[in-house]
Amino acid sequence: MGRIFYSLTSKELFRCLSIVYLTFFLTSCALGTGSSFKPKDIRSFKGTLIPELSNNPILIEKVSMDLIEDEKRKIPLNLPLALLNYTPESYKVGSGDVLFIYVYGETERLSAALAKGAAINPIFEKIVRDDGTIFYPNAGILEVAGKTVEEVRLILTDKLSDVLNNPQVDVSVADFKSQKIVLSGSFENVGSIPVTSVPMTLNEVLANANPFGEQGNLPVGDLTSVKFTRDGYTYDIDYEYLSRNSQIQNYIYLKGGDSIYLPDNSLSQVHVLGEASSPSSINLTRKNIPLSVALAQAKGLNQSTAKGKDVYVLRPKDFEGNPRIFKTDMSSPSGYLLAGKFNLTAGDIVFVSTAGVTSWSRFINQVLPFTDFINSAESTELIKN
Repeated sequence: MGRIFYSLTSKELFRCLSIVYLTFFLTSCALGTGSSFKPKDIRSFKGTLIPELSNNPILIEKVSMDLIEDEKRKIPLNLPLALLNYTPESYKVGSGDVLFIYVYGETERLSAALAKGAAINPIFEKIVRDDGTIFYPNAGILEVAGKTVEEVRLILTDKLSDVLNNPQVDVSVADFKSQKIVLSGSFENVGSIPVTSVPMTLNEVLANANPFGEQGNLPVGDLTSVKFTRDGYTYDIDYEYLSRNSQIQNYIYLKGGDSIYLPDNSLSQVHVLGEASSPSSINLTRKNIPLSVALAQAKGLNQSTAKGKDVYVLRPKDFEGNPRIFKTDMSSPSGYLLAGKFNLTAGDIVFVSTAGVTSWSRFINQVLPFTDFINSAESTELIKN
């Protein structure tokens, strides 16, 4: 019988080794100190070992007002200053645009010889060719791409002055075709929007694209992380925050070539596990929610089995890309007050411990399926090659 070989990717190999290591760790605990750990083992807040992530302890940080204020100071403002500095320019003609040209007196004379009922009057309307030129009688071939409508009018006037006495010329864009803004992702209305001579703001474009779906009450995409790409650089904009706290979005003007992507918000969640009355995953419509709100949506702590003194928050990745662990005491009124000020972000895992002895294996078994936590740690310095 021939041998069968399997090829594992680096990520699959990492997962296999993690499971083997975790099994060995739990077996060692069962043979040594038992299959559970006592809260006193981590009450010092010096740190805890998560072997499948790191050989070094991850600091367990006690939630306090000092920590909450420190976390607020770390939050990047993420204001798109480069976008705010852009000032719309006069529209530049490009390939595909349709120009409406009217020469007083001369246009009527030339068009009189044309058959009536033509779809496009070749005298009044001129399509800018791929090479950026148009042809106009008595003026010849004119290069118009990259020029404003006024510049095209002056060029045409100058050319016609050779055959006409004081020509009066009017030029405008009848159909804007050359410049577009692309909308993609979870917008209700995706596709391209033509850039016209009237400047458009980010607020106007997103409103017309309808990020709130048919119902109009909840966003169908993640408005806290709108991807705005311009000139090869992508800005991550918290549009939801800007809409609530400023008018900046009304001063971000768009230009041809811009693209806006609205990510799916189905994975923008906070997970409440352990001894909550109703463990669940909570969809976020904002960048963060208070811990107290998450616990309330999980119907609070289970009064029979929960240990309010030991509520943990595992953060797969903070602003610097590092995993964090927080611990708070929800057994007192002051703990609930702190929970109302401590914000959770997408991907956070809230674990409510069991009264009496906290089962380490139970904790690991509930957290391990959230592979985002392992995957994020895989890209940090906690994992050694």
